[in-house]
Amino acid sequence: MPDTSERTWELLRLAADRGLTLRPETAVLDDTGWDFQVLRAATGAGREWILRVPRRAEVATAARAEQRLLALLRGRFAVAIPDWSIADSELIAYPRLAGEPAASEDITSYELVWRIDRVDPPAAYVDRLGAFMAELHATPVDAAAATGIPVRDADGVRGRFAVQIDRGGQEFGMHPSWRDRASRWLQRDDLWADRTVLIHGDLHPGHTLVDPAGALTGVLDWTDAEVGDPGQEFVEAARKFPPVVLDRLVAAYGRHDGPAWPGLRGHVTEAIAFAPLALGILGLEAGKQRYVDRAREYFGTPTV
Repeated sequence: MPDTSERTWELLRLAADRGLTLRPETAVLDDTGWDFQVLRAATGAGREWILRVPRRAEVATAARAEQRLLALLRGRFAVAIPDWSIADSELIAYPRLAGEPAASEDITSYELVWRIDRVDPPAAYVDRLGAFMAELHATPVDAAAATGIPVRDADGVRGRFAVQIDRGGQEFGMHPSWRDRASRWLQRDDLWADRTVLIHGDLHPGHTLVDPAGALTGVLDWTDAEVGDPGQEFVEAARKFPPVVLDRLVAAYGRHDGPAWPGLRGHVTEAIAFAPLALGILGLEAGKQRYVDRAREYFGTPTV
């Protein structure tokens, strides 16, 4: 349904001030994002555009690094990535990429509405996603770091998780069994990569675009890109699917020469188990109480 709220008109005016005229009757506002408000609308000629408006000043600052990263990566992949035509502190705008999200969050129930088979996703989705991840992780780290995105080395990755566990214990009433499990994971050198790579950082199905057959066609929202843990890339890419899909994704990653290591599968299994921790901390920082409540409930009971 088209959206004609006051906020929609404000976003359309921002675009018009920069020479981009969009038809109000085509506008659809997405207010679910943590960092950006997003508006989808079309020109008079029918070309659809995506408008992103930063919610906070620090988001606008980080977006400049995201813009430089997208420029570095353009043309490197078999799938599409956004090509920003307008980018300043108030507005980002780019032509909408082909395809639809593999899954979208219902704004009322917060449940995912799937466009692909969640239990048995198409091979053209899983294989292309593994290939994309392998290609992305092969990006020269120095070039990625020069864009200004966050950079962590292997020790920094483990140290960050240790800090999160400490905070989780304070904020979420973490059961001792979860602390014990985290300690065992941190001590297992074989489960941690010995190097870091460029990662997208948030490859959940809503940020992956598919065609009507379910084949991967594009990857959206590079806000969380960093030089970091290659295993972390698999978490949002796989945790909404049954465990067998993770096996398929790891296999595809290996087929396409992704920098796997013997402990990758075990590392990702632990990272998926602890995924509500990072989300709970983000909920604290962004005022998203439902993620805080979910983390308290999840970590307040013993781990299996």
